[in-house]
Amino acid sequence: MAVGRISGPLLKDNLLRNGQNLAFETNLLYLDVINSRVGINTSSPTNDLSVNGTTRTTNLYTSGSATLGLLTFSGSTISTNNSTITFSPQGSNATIYQGTALVGNLSLTGNTLSSTNASGAINFTANGTGVINLNSNVLVTGNLHATGNITADGNIQLGAASNDTITFTGEVNSNILPSVTNTYTLGSNSLTWANVYTNTLTSTTANVTTVNATTANTSGLTITGNSISAINSNTDVVFNTTGSAGVVVGNLRFTTNTLTNTSNNAVTQFVNTGSGYFQFNGTYGVVIPVGTTANRPSSLYETTGMIRFNTDQGYVEVYNGSTWGSVAGSSSGVTSSTAQDIGVQTALTLG
Repeated sequence: MAVGRISGPLLKDNLLRNGQNLAFETNLLYLDVINSRVGINTSSPTNDLSVNGTTRTTNLYTSGSATLGLLTFSGSTISTNNSTITFSPQGSNATIYQGTALVGNLSLTGNTLSSTNASGAINFTANGTGVINLNSNVLVTGNLHATGNITADGNIQLGAASNDTITFTGEVNSNILPSVTNTYTLGSNSLTWANVYTNTLTSTTANVTTVNATTANTSGLTITGNSISAINSNTDVVFNTTGSAGVVVGNLRFTTNTLTNTSNNAVTQFVNTGSGYFQFNGTYGVVIPVGTTANRPSSLYETTGMIRFNTDQGYVEVYNGSTWGSVAGSSSGVTSSTAQDIGVQTALTLG
């Protein structure tokens, strides 16, 4: 193959081309003289330099803007007409390094994510039924507000100091049980609940205390200070026990229809206020203590006005402060024995 050489004025005229394009190896290097364009591996360059293939360079400098694929680099701005820009580093420790990253209204600097808008919110939104997982400890230095349900596993502590407060606006929808029985206290002597409403008030240790005239409403009962009353008018207050057990108030024990003073040899008193009196209703009568003369109480218990039925004498007797005598008096008291003597004497007299 012969190799020709062009030199001198002929070379100059040939390079000027005079409006004629020049192709080397068809389109390996194509000079578009008419449009002042150069093509590599293309005979139809669309830019000043069009490369149909892979370009490798050590450094690439541009004083204006550069478009690589769908990305346009201009100054410090990377833009695209596409809806997304994807950074996809490869390798086991793939990393994108950036001092501060601004994405929309978000600023990411070091380990801090903040909003660039004044009072702007930061929203984390999962897709569909997906969740947002925080796989380590979470510290909230401000307020925490949730519009949906909150479920927490493990132990929960509300408040870190005695002056912290907890406010319940909603209703409690479960049992409230202590972790250890007979250990914790609801309220105190200095901080008491004003009102307690409950359908059933049960205490296995009888440690139910109300102080400072607080009020507890239990079903149909109101417990205020040291008073227990029925909420509804004309309603009995009933104390029920199991088996033969009774209700003890002070030293008095109520069992079925029996009132017993549990203190040995103590005096059971019915005390009225002012000019009030005691009334026993019924049609049959009242049974008073019954016994022989020997059964009269000792002087330790004798009290003026004490009455009893003496089975030896056959009449009701009264203690006047010094002696016992018939309740009818010394002139009109008649025993069954005296009545018999009077009868015999009358029969003998009348014949």
